[in-house]
Amino acid sequence: MRRLNSLCGIFASVGESDVSELIIDGLSKLEYRGYDSAGICLEDLDEDFKILKTSDSQYPVNILRKKIRSVERKFFSGIGHTRWATHGSVSNLNAHPHLSYSNNLSIVHNGIVENYNFLKKLLSRKGVELKTQTDSEVIANLIELQIPCSKDISSAIFSIFKLIEGINTVAVMHKNYPNKIFGFSSDDSGGLLVGKSSTNYFLSSDAYALNNICDSVYSTNKNELITISNQCIEITDMNSEKITPKKLSFESVDRSDLYSESSTNFNFLIEKEIVEQKEILKNLINFRILHNKNTAFPEIDKNILLESKKIIFTGMGSSHNAALFGSLIYEEILGIDSKAEFSSELKHKKIINPAQTTLFAISQSGETADTLEAIKNCKSQGVNVISIVQEKNSKASIKSDIVIPLNTGKEKSVAATKTFSSTLLTLSALAIDHLRILNGDLNLVEKLKNNYQSLDNTILDIYSLFDSKIENSSKLISNSDRVFFIGKSINFPIAKEGALKLQEISKINSNAFTEGELKHGPNALLDSSTTVISIIGPEDDIKKSIGSIREILSRGSNLVVISHEQNYELKNLVDHFFVIENKNKYAFSILATIILQKLAFYSSRNLGLNPDRPDNLAKTVTVE
Repeated sequence: MRRLNSLCGIFASVGESDVSELIIDGLSKLEYRGYDSAGICLEDLDEDFKILKTSDSQYPVNILRKKIRSVERKFFSGIGHTRWATHGSVSNLNAHPHLSYSNNLSIVHNGIVENYNFLKKLLSRKGVELKTQTDSEVIANLIELQIPCSKDISSAIFSIFKLIEGINTVAVMHKNYPNKIFGFSSDDSGGLLVGKSSTNYFLSSDAYALNNICDSVYSTNKNELITISNQCIEITDMNSEKITPKKLSFESVDRSDLYSESSTNFNFLIEKEIVEQKEILKNLINFRILHNKNTAFPEIDKNILLESKKIIFTGMGSSHNAALFGSLIYEEILGIDSKAEFSSELKHKKIINPAQTTLFAISQSGETADTLEAIKNCKSQGVNVISIVQEKNSKASIKSDIVIPLNTGKEKSVAATKTFSSTLLTLSALAIDHLRILNGDLNLVEKLKNNYQSLDNTILDIYSLFDSKIENSSKLISNSDRVFFIGKSINFPIAKEGALKLQEISKINSNAFTEGELKHGPNALLDSSTTVISIIGPEDDIKKSIGSIREILSRGSNLVVISHEQNYELKNLVDHFFVIENKNKYAFSILATIILQKLAFYSSRNLGLNPDRPDNLAKTVTVE
């Protein structure tokens, strides 16, 4: 079985200012990419390395900061790393940075060395034995061995990456090259950005970590060697030709969140991000739906939409659930052939009639490896690609023809909340605007638009009126062995998202089914240790739903119902009953999502878990 070393954050700096706190600040913004361990390698004026690591906390960067402050020296060059352990156990030994056999070279790494076993044997034949369980150490030792055979370290790095298989990004320091840091990415996914301030130069996995410290930020491409020193940035290709990097515009660098990073009133980031949805969705509704402009999406060339005969929506995880919602809303409102695909499957598929197909690629980070590969595959066949992302400087944005930003502010908790609901609303607004462009049913356009007007007030009701009820229902869920989520039509992807959220942050075995599917297998698991959460939308046949609910109750299972109306028969059947009074089934689905998020949050807390940092997951998945 292939083990992955991935989902990590890299931050490096060199310059006139002491880099230790700068790197720690950068790592704190990259901790969402991995929080099993953190480490830093600093070079002092005597060209010695000072390495500090920690793997003893869910917040390792905070521990690392304390360690740094106890060192009474200044450092002007350094590389840092946050790790998600998937190749080698969580330990200080396996934490990055890693040293080469000579202790002269230090490396931090994000990616997979797919031919690790072969390269490990190659090193062993040359008398180099590894000290750690990681594949990252292989790269450090190979580069060190190659330097005497090359004209310089740059040539050595290029040579070694011709041997290494897989998607990999590194930052490298060497004692023979003081005040210089070298960066390299073998693929666009998980690559590096370069930043420049008045005193220092930086490498980072994410533009967000360069916020407020850089005057300029540059993107880089695969197979380019980046060299930052205390004097300049230099980028070269494999032929040693210098490359001028693309400077990202000041406006495109997300320098500050639209919504405050302060979590003073909250114990967890996910709490804050759930609450922020009211304001975010209100702003989105005003900007994308209740507008008086010619179009809600000036980013999009309307001819692309007019010529599209087929729409593909793609994503992974929560983004795939949003993609499924998008495909259903497009089919229902526009009658256009639409489907949702997992990016991991779409990246291999041949597209039928690509010239008349549009791809909506959904990725919160814009760095999801499978989604980038799906974009690449579709573009190579002539498909128009529109990406829906939160990170505007992401690889997905660069690779796509058109970019639609979510504008939610940075989402730092691992589980998607505000980005998911914002994506649903954005997809709803896209369908409405697309219908208008096609000169469709304009009465339906106005009806759909008007039904979103009171959405923010209903969200407020969920926060204020339902909160204690949701917390009470969560006790039922957290005491269950398994939880089923059921929903019909447009609410099936909402059920899937509810199940995913509960899995992620509560570690409860949960699955989603269409209501009619229960009797075709899942009923075998219904008993008193099972809780079923049923979502009944405005256009669902409530009599049939009641029939399914009676069947579930007859098996002794527990029930939580989210409905669009005060149905007294339902109310008398179940103790945990939530009513969202909104006749627009698409708006209802978005509102139901927020209840499911809060159920998952409270369930996680009932079990004593940290909902911001679930086990074995990370925010950004930069490997396939």
